[in-house]
Amino acid sequence: MNRRPRVLALAAAAGLFLLTSCSSLSGLSATATTTALRCENPQAVMLVVGAHLDAPEPSLGPSVMCQLTAAVRDGKPVRIVVASGQPQLIDPRLANVTGGTLAQHDSPRVQHDVQRVAAAVAAARPEAPGVDDLAALAVAADEARSVGAAQADLVLIDSGLDDRGALDFTVPGLVAATPAEVAAQLKAAGNLPDLRGFTVVLVGIGYTAAPQPPLSDKWRTNVTSIWVSVLQAAAARVEVIPQPGQGPSVSTDEPVRLIPVPATQQVKPGTRTTIVFTGASPVRFQPNTTAFVDPAGASRALTPIASWLAADRSRHAWLEGTTADVGPLSGQRSLSVLRAGHVRDVLVSLGAAATQITVKGVGSDFPQFTPDRNAAGTLLAGPATLNRSVRITLG
Repeated sequence: MNRRPRVLALAAAAGLFLLTSCSSLSGLSATATTTALRCENPQAVMLVVGAHLDAPEPSLGPSVMCQLTAAVRDGKPVRIVVASGQPQLIDPRLANVTGGTLAQHDSPRVQHDVQRVAAAVAAARPEAPGVDDLAALAVAADEARSVGAAQADLVLIDSGLDDRGALDFTVPGLVAATPAEVAAQLKAAGNLPDLRGFTVVLVGIGYTAAPQPPLSDKWRTNVTSIWVSVLQAAAARVEVIPQPGQGPSVSTDEPVRLIPVPATQQVKPGTRTTIVFTGASPVRFQPNTTAFVDPAGASRALTPIASWLAADRSRHAWLEGTTADVGPLSGQRSLSVLRAGHVRDVLVSLGAAATQITVKGVGSDFPQFTPDRNAAGTLLAGPATLNRSVRITLG
């Protein structure tokens, strides 16, 4: 797609905003995070807004306003999709002017139409319970194609925490799931929308409003990474504007379901105590390896156990590694014992004695295993995340 740069009056402010707002998303690929202003000539702008409970009231922000102004100035289609459980399409009915003084950036017509769109976003309310941003993007893509804009910008302004549909974050473990596994699950089930040719701009992903519990930087980054992986699997070009959502949600009676957020694990060692570290805990491994995602966080979580063992050499810890149902059971057991062994090594480095620790690996063959494949055999990313664990029994 060829675009010609159009730097508008908001350029300086928007550029500063983007450059000072991307630190919390440092874990994302640089190609996915917008760090410079993109104020160009869109074929169309489809605003998918999270006007529902549990997410901050949608705000267009400087960068989106700049892109919206470019579209309005050039007479390109602008639509709004409200991302409820049943997404609804809003046509703000703007003037169709493509030339002359009325098409200039600072003309009253342009400013009036931009304000009209902003007012429509502010007035948007859900007409059904729940949130389904993925379905709303599909509606936006269909509308863009219907108006002849097969390379439109689809701008999602929401928390991204769907409570239904294909990307349902109420499923335990999904907030902490491996992004590539979530995308693979949706692709295998045929649940990816067709977003070929489109640019999807993600704004404010992972930011919540009461009563939805907030996400930490770590989980907000992971949810954003999940969205990037899913949208790229749907053949979209993805940009991330790390605009922090703030304030309360819109006023509406349409309910949404709370998304379970991994809790900060309080490790309290004691005799006959079992402590479980899953893939939603600080003791979280990179896919198919024995390396921790966050070595410092894993060390902090394991320190109380090491100190408890070091305080009395007669104490003992039995470490049992488990896995998701991926590959043959023999391979699962090999990986799980290696992971449990890595936890043992960290405990020893923190003051425990190797003779105090017994290690074994059982793969997916353990009583607490949650089925993590559907009837078609597709791996389910949420349950798989929770099945990957190291279970520590103290005595």
